[in-house]
Amino acid sequence: MTMSSGHFINRLRRFWPRTGPLSTSVGKRVVLGVIVIILAGIPLAVRVVPLGLQEGKPAPRTFRAPRSIQYVDESATQALREAAADAVGPVYRFDQDAQSDARRGIVELFSAVSSVRASYSDDTTMQVEVLGRGYASQLDTATVKAIVALPDDSLETVAHNTEGLVSSILSGRIQEGDLQSARDQLAQSADLIPFTLAERYVVISVGNEFIQPTVTVDEAATERARTEAIERVAPVVTYVQEGENIVEKGDVVTSRDIELVRTLGGLEQGTDAASVIAGVVLMSVLIAFSGWYWAAFHEALWSRMRDLMLLSTLLLGMMYATRLTSLLAPEISPYLMPVPLVGILGTLLVGPRPAVLVTLMSTVAALLLGFAGGAQAVAALVSSVAGIVLTSRLRRRSDMFTVGALVMLVLGVVSFGASLASGNELADSLVSGGYGVISGLVTAVLMVGSLPFFESIFGISTDVTLLELGSPSHPLLRRLMTEAPGTYSHSVMTANLAETAAEAIGANPLLARAGAYFHDIGKVRRPAFFVENQAGGTNPHDRTSPSLSARIITAHVREGVELAEEYKLPQEVVDIVREHHGTTVVSYFYDKASKKGGPVVEADYRYDGRRPHTPEAALVMLADSAEAAVRTLEDPTPDRIEEMVRRIVRNKIADRQLDESALTLKDIEAATMVYTRMLSSVYHPRVEYPEPAEKRVEDAGQHGEPQRA
Repeated sequence: MTMSSGHFINRLRRFWPRTGPLSTSVGKRVVLGVIVIILAGIPLAVRVVPLGLQEGKPAPRTFRAPRSIQYVDESATQALREAAADAVGPVYRFDQDAQSDARRGIVELFSAVSSVRASYSDDTTMQVEVLGRGYASQLDTATVKAIVALPDDSLETVAHNTEGLVSSILSGRIQEGDLQSARDQLAQSADLIPFTLAERYVVISVGNEFIQPTVTVDEAATERARTEAIERVAPVVTYVQEGENIVEKGDVVTSRDIELVRTLGGLEQGTDAASVIAGVVLMSVLIAFSGWYWAAFHEALWSRMRDLMLLSTLLLGMMYATRLTSLLAPEISPYLMPVPLVGILGTLLVGPRPAVLVTLMSTVAALLLGFAGGAQAVAALVSSVAGIVLTSRLRRRSDMFTVGALVMLVLGVVSFGASLASGNELADSLVSGGYGVISGLVTAVLMVGSLPFFESIFGISTDVTLLELGSPSHPLLRRLMTEAPGTYSHSVMTANLAETAAEAIGANPLLARAGAYFHDIGKVRRPAFFVENQAGGTNPHDRTSPSLSARIITAHVREGVELAEEYKLPQEVVDIVREHHGTTVVSYFYDKASKKGGPVVEADYRYDGRRPHTPEAALVMLADSAEAAVRTLEDPTPDRIEEMVRRIVRNKIADRQLDESALTLKDIEAATMVYTRMLSSVYHPRVEYPEPAEKRVEDAGQHGEPQRA
């Protein structure tokens, strides 16, 4: 199996601090994230010169483009864009509120004048002082004094005409440079009205303060117009097809040749510090946000340090393999790379959803490393997602070959399509499709070959492994079947219950089934002490004390763990064996001891296992107890079965056995309904069939009763 060296990760824990910030769950994950970021930055930062190209000197070898690219002449493109932006004039916006704001301000001003006059009717000095304080930012002292000096009838005339004149002027489009012209228009309009000198002065002075521009530059609209003009400028590009010679051996290398090779990732970019820093920062942010995403939406994954280390290993392995390939074989086609391998292994070892995210990160990394272009990135994503979907349906290890064949087909088609979409000729695209088929073959070989390695190193049980554990040919299950057949039958029923409940709540049904198959494996040591194996014979517990009986019963958990580890079962299954009774009380023998009198210590009658830490272990615990309890019912009607199941569940909750299992009340209710339905279909009342007709006829004759047709 897979667990012979599955404790390698556990051995690493011996070197980890047991106290301090680094010993906490968050501390460990922060350290892992920092390590991954550092290791991911190395292949992004390390660039060498495999070709030795130098501008102005002969090329030491011919360099062909490993993929199709569009080389953009940034300087020429930028010049065209700047010219287009400069040609766009400012965009103006008419202020619809300028007129109403001015009218409202004028009305408020003259209302304030009337109010002040009413309050200080005999004190003009006080009127000037109060109005001056209220309108110091708008009116000078001379204007305030002129307003105060107006008689009441003139004040009303001035207010009305000032509002009308300013409103009329502000109905037009006035820019910042048109203010003086608007104020001149106000003076000319005032001359047409028979004002006194004092009234004219106030109308013009107040009106000038409220005349403002009604047309302003719309900075956002102007910027949008310039942006649109820039976007309409087509970039100046040079198109290079896959396999095209960029520079031939002996030719003098030009700056264009250097730039093209650098774009393809074949030249040292260490001097371009900004490019290196940008790539490292982008990858660091992507890794950090991936951790944040898992912590927020995949709590189960985030809680397993082992899975996080595995996903990190897959990502880093891809990055280093890509960088090594680009250094040793810079002309190799990206279509030859086994790109779906990361997603496939991630699906098999952790799950499809985390695998999709790691695949996305791997694709971004390939782009940053300069080994893949846009078409190759799309091909990588499509083929990886296809591989993830196909692998998620894998149910037997032999199915890996079928999945491998389908991955080869998908990669061939996707590579051909991506190359053709890049503008390559049909013949070149067919070659790329052939590369994709080879890549699929390499992916399939690496998938089959590396899966046991990852299973062993990280101690992970894939769905394939869990499926194989359920085979009756497994040596430990064969022992259970032959040495404790009653327990085997009970385990099969428990497995059906736990698997169905796991499917109902979104847990791992394969793990629940495998754990249920082996949960009572310890009973093979003393099968006769368990009622399901006694088959109506003598009960050994009749001759033993309750305390000894309790020790024998509870020992099957410890002995089951020993057998599970001896047969190298996956750690997840071993944990279910250890946790399927938690720390519950062996109530039958505890009650038996209590009835005899004398002191009884409850702890002596409790299992010394561990409470369930996973939903699957909790489901096995409930299924085990429910199946055993329902089997004892004399009249197992659906109502009585449901009542028994719910009593079992309530007792487990009251005893706090499910506190660490991560099951919600909704999950528990769903499991309860599943168990009730399935147990009712198995342990329903039997129909008493009538005797055969021949038997009835024979009996009738013996009793002297007339025969009936």
